[in-house]
Amino acid sequence: SVIKDHMADKKIYSDRWATEQEAAEHWKLKPGTLRKRRSIYGHHTTEIWSKVGGRVLYDLYATDQKIQRNTA
Repeated sequence: SVIKDHMADKKIYSDRWATEQEAAEHWKLKPGTLRKRRSIYGHHTTEIWSKVGGRVLYDLYATDQKIQRNTA
C-alpha cells in the first residue's frame, strides 16, 4: 500500500547522536572515511559532528536533513 511504502522511506532515529562506528554503519561508509573527512574538512563537511569529552559524536538526524536539502 502507499502508506506502508511511505512509512518504509522514513528513517527511525532511536538516538540522534551516534559514535563514529554507528554513524559509518548508518551512512554505509567506513569509519576511516569519516575520520579522513573530519581531518581534511573539519566542520565544513557534510556530516555534522561534535567532540564531547574526547569522543566524536555524529548528529545523524541533522546530517540526513542536510543531505536531503542538498540533493533535492
